[in-house]
Amino acid sequence: MRAEVMIYIYGAVCVSMIVFNIVYNLLMKRSEPRMEKRCRRIKKKIDSEIENIKSPEGKVSEKHLKYLRRTLSKVKNLMAFHRVYQTDSAQDVQTYLEYMRQIRPAIMYLAVKYEDKEVMQASYFTYFLSCCTSDREASIDTLQDILLDYVKKPNLYCRLNAMNAMYRLAATENIVKAVKIQDDGEVCFHEKLLTEGLLTYYGDHDKLIGALLEQFGSFSSHTQLAILNYIRFCSGNYKEQMFKILSDESQDKELRISSVRYFGKYRYEQARQCLLSFVRDKSADKWEYATVAASSLAKYPGADTESALKEALHSSNWYVRFSASQSLSELGVDYSDVIDIVAGNDRYAREMMMYRLELRKLEEAEV
Repeated sequence: MRAEVMIYIYGAVCVSMIVFNIVYNLLMKRSEPRMEKRCRRIKKKIDSEIENIKSPEGKVSEKHLKYLRRTLSKVKNLMAFHRVYQTDSAQDVQTYLEYMRQIRPAIMYLAVKYEDKEVMQASYFTYFLSCCTSDREASIDTLQDILLDYVKKPNLYCRLNAMNAMYRLAATENIVKAVKIQDDGEVCFHEKLLTEGLLTYYGDHDKLIGALLEQFGSFSSHTQLAILNYIRFCSGNYKEQMFKILSDESQDKELRISSVRYFGKYRYEQARQCLLSFVRDKSADKWEYATVAASSLAKYPGADTESALKEALHSSNWYVRFSASQSLSELGVDYSDVIDIVAGNDRYAREMMMYRLELRKLEEAEV
């Protein structure tokens, strides 16, 4: 009897999902013609102003600014404007950038207006800004201050879009403020989201990195990790700062591992001994350090490196052995260099090294 009840419940859920999909599709089909009508109406207004910009007068009319303030206060009209702008601006980028620059007063008005709307509408407005603002053309303090208020909203989508807009147009000090706000708030970004966002910044990356490092100690560990990853992807000019983190045993584990990865991308001889010590450490709870350090040592050729990596091939951890064999292969060792491993009694070390050497031979043959 219980099995039959479960089947009936499962059937009811399936039927409900089918009905939901049917109703949703019908509603979408009904809403699309309305959206197209809005797009045509707004496109007509924009086209007229584009012609004005191309004329000797070269200005958007005050009447159009009033129209935008009134019309785009409704999110469906904003969506239509967004669609038209993205489609048409591809045909004449510079003219449409000038159009966006001239309607800046209307955008400012809308920024204040949407700040008080419900969170999904506010989120869409910040998404619109992140897509349609011209790169750093609208970098005026008032708009940046308003966007900082959007970053404070307890909604990940709104925060993320506001941050994306700021990466395009905000000054360095305001980016740091925004990072601090999201770090202190109830809704924090995943490190990957924050790192990827910082990499899209349109300003001077070295200036931004310097400002973030000045405030580094005030951030939480997960934001610190995002910043270190951002630095690693962006620049090799911060070896000394990274080495301080690498050699500081009181630092968070993830931060030290991030610094190990940094020195796997940018060679720094002073880091060699730290990397070697990580690889030689056989503690079971240090296997992550050993794995990443073994990968990073591919940038540090030398007898001491080869010796440490060959020793790591005997590790009980598969990931350590894999990284060690990969680095040895990248360092160009051949069978004669690892004869003691290939002819040795450690089956796992032998198989791992043989696999890596055979793989390299196949890759070279393909080239």
